[in-house]
Amino acid sequence: MNDTMLRNGYRQFRLGSDILLAGCEYVGQFLYGPLALSVARRAAAPKAVITIPGFTGTDETVAPLNDALNNLGYTAESWGLGLNRGIPDRARFEQQTNQIAKRASRLAETTGAPVALVGHSLGGMYAREIGRRYPDLVDRIVTMGSPAHVMPLDPAVTGQPLRRGRPFGRRDRDHIFSDDPPAGIPLVAIYSRLDGIAPVRTTQIPGNYLFDAQGTPRENIEILCSHLGMAVNPLVQIVIADRLAQSLDDWRPFDASGYFPLPVRLAHSVFFPPVNDRIPA
Repeated sequence: MNDTMLRNGYRQFRLGSDILLAGCEYVGQFLYGPLALSVARRAAAPKAVITIPGFTGTDETVAPLNDALNNLGYTAESWGLGLNRGIPDRARFEQQTNQIAKRASRLAETTGAPVALVGHSLGGMYAREIGRRYPDLVDRIVTMGSPAHVMPLDPAVTGQPLRRGRPFGRRDRDHIFSDDPPAGIPLVAIYSRLDGIAPVRTTQIPGNYLFDAQGTPRENIEILCSHLGMAVNPLVQIVIADRLAQSLDDWRPFDASGYFPLPVRLAHSVFFPPVNDRIPA
């Protein structure tokens, strides 16, 4: 058995394990979703949220997250563009970002405040670019399992459909996406070591981008979850609600101890410690 066969077998194992875990998370949403809502932070003020699905995801993919946020007092909507088919060309990307920006403008006018963008996987990359292009419309950005910095296609990315759909070619990388986080906009990256699709090394904000001269909050938060089930995972939903409710004037890092009983808190802090101060640049 050669190295290529081993790598392909490993990728298929990772993808299969991610699908299995995601199935458990979808079931968990029905069992534990109400409990998560009972402890999650509610909206402190009127705020609109736009959720952007990942590659091959649809509006329905992020519907459970929207339902949870709406129940917490937010005005949450999907991007409204249906199936995320990836980025076949620059023209399509420009059209999609303009459509999302129009939706953000409408919601901002309705609520009287900039909107928050929450993107899953490729959707998080869209969110970052929209924040960069339309900073006046965006209050903060939360990404879930999204490449937080642009790099050539990582051979560890699992699944041929996903590999083809992600715009990591050099030409696209240089002309569409940027490594620099949107200036002046808080950025939160949720990632998981159990992610079977996107490697952890791509989904964390690199250390050299965590802090800037303006003091803009940027934060990596690790949650035990799959890649495909992030939007329905009750723990992820608690984290998103917490970060959406966090004051921009008094931003404090996420603290799991305020939500979870001691065993869960210890697992989070001992086995999966925060990585904000030890991510390689």
